[in-house]
Amino acid sequence: MRDLATAQAAAGDEVLFLGHAPAGQATSWCDAQNPRLWLARAPWTLSYAPLAPALSGLFLSALRRFRPEIIHVHAPNPAALWPLLSGTRVPLVVQWHADVDFPPGRKPWPPLLAAWRGLESRLLARAGVIAASSPGYPEFSPTLRPHLSRIRIIPLGLDPERLGVPSDEAVARAKSFWPEQGLRVLAVGRLSHYKGFEVLLRAMARVPEASLVLAGEGEERAALESLIGELGLTGRVWLAGGVPDGLLAGLYAASDLFCLPSLDRAEAFGMVLLEAMHAGRPCLVTDIPGSGPAWVVRHGETGLVVPPGVVQALGQALASLAGDAQMRARFGQAGKARFLEQFQIEAVARKWRETYVDILNAGQ
Repeated sequence: MRDLATAQAAAGDEVLFLGHAPAGQATSWCDAQNPRLWLARAPWTLSYAPLAPALSGLFLSALRRFRPEIIHVHAPNPAALWPLLSGTRVPLVVQWHADVDFPPGRKPWPPLLAAWRGLESRLLARAGVIAASSPGYPEFSPTLRPHLSRIRIIPLGLDPERLGVPSDEAVARAKSFWPEQGLRVLAVGRLSHYKGFEVLLRAMARVPEASLVLAGEGEERAALESLIGELGLTGRVWLAGGVPDGLLAGLYAASDLFCLPSLDRAEAFGMVLLEAMHAGRPCLVTDIPGSGPAWVVRHGETGLVVPPGVVQALGQALASLAGDAQMRARFGQAGKARFLEQFQIEAVARKWRETYVDILNAGQ
């Protein structure tokens, strides 16, 4: 969102971004380098979704003072409902990131969930355009399927200049996390139930020539730590926890392969794949029906795609990539080229501007 708003302002549009801030850290500022970009954030609390009551006041103030021509909301998110609840008739576009997936034991009270679904449906009906991030997602989504005639595919994107090149110090530190010999595998993401990291650990046990760094925190950490010991992976697998951006860039650069082994459509796109492709790393992903990773990564061109949840298939792909440095290099180069062509933020911002213009011309 930051990269998109910055690119839009750099292209000459005026952008006001309303979002969330940690408690006690509400902010409001104008970008000194680009006075067309404004940001205002309201403090939020988190249950399963971020709640920021003060954002309603920011939104109403924006309607009066900024007088937007287009409202672009990111959903699902409680804040996305303010255009609907306010009654404004400003043309609306909804960027749908993923259907809500509730982890085991955290499903809301059924009447509350039904009320949410009703508001969500009204929001989508109000939108002039609904954008999904990959071609296969809408038809598999029970939420989006009734609105297929108004859906466009606009992928997520990143700014390569912001990602930059990691420092020599960051790369050197990152290399120290892996053993000196063998395939250096990197995985990045929240340690959550749908990420498939348990499957990746079991696949790693089949490929002794590979070692893994897993960056991220989450509720599955204790279970993964236990499995590492059970599988005898201590010394070959390291849970790095949350890492700063500079070190993360070093991890991408120092790795031989990036793996995203997710299990279901809660993994709707895989932004980390763009980071890996920008770094020129080959990718190993799972073919989740109706989801984005197997579209972002082209099988046999920028990486390998295997069925989700199948330890044997994932292990075979790891072994294949471990034994063929030329294939890894070829996939990495092709992935970098695909990132620059399809997913750098300027290309994505142009698609969004075309969408805005079409909505305005249609009077939606």
